[in-house]
Amino acid sequence: MGIFSADVNSLRELYLTTMEHALNSERQIAEKGLPAMIEKATNPQLKTAFSRHLEETKQHVMRLQAILDATEGEATEAKCKVTAALIGEAESQVKDAANEEIRDVVLIAAGNQVEHHEIAVYGTLRTWAELLGESEHAAILDKTLQEEENADAVLTELAERLSVAAPVA
Repeated sequence: MGIFSADVNSLRELYLTTMEHALNSERQIAEKGLPAMIEKATNPQLKTAFSRHLEETKQHVMRLQAILDATEGEATEAKCKVTAALIGEAESQVKDAANEEIRDVVLIAAGNQVEHHEIAVYGTLRTWAELLGESEHAAILDKTLQEEENADAVLTELAERLSVAAPVA
């Protein structure tokens, strides 16, 4: 089912479908993306930032699963192709990075890209939850949104410091 297919006939259906994609996205990040990024990072602060966000991401999975369990009876998920593509692109760029400083910069950029996607998704889901009268869901989604925004800010700060150390030419 595509996001704009005839199968989605209401905002509630779109909300739940998007949340199913978000659940899959968070699982991809928790099971594949962040563990690989932690392994490949060489800067200790970057490793710490990724490790902290991995623990938050596990909480994001549990929150989404709880909302979907309460709404659908049992959480289901739909493949998030965007996250899969972002992880695949990051893997490719990391392989191409010739030295540690550049690899760390690539990892930060990849992390920022994933965070920006998640910020957009959680902002949308929170707004839809509010429109649907799901104030409890909206509060949970807002908490996750704030954590994603914080992770993005941490990575941006690291990018400013680590990019200076990276070779320019």
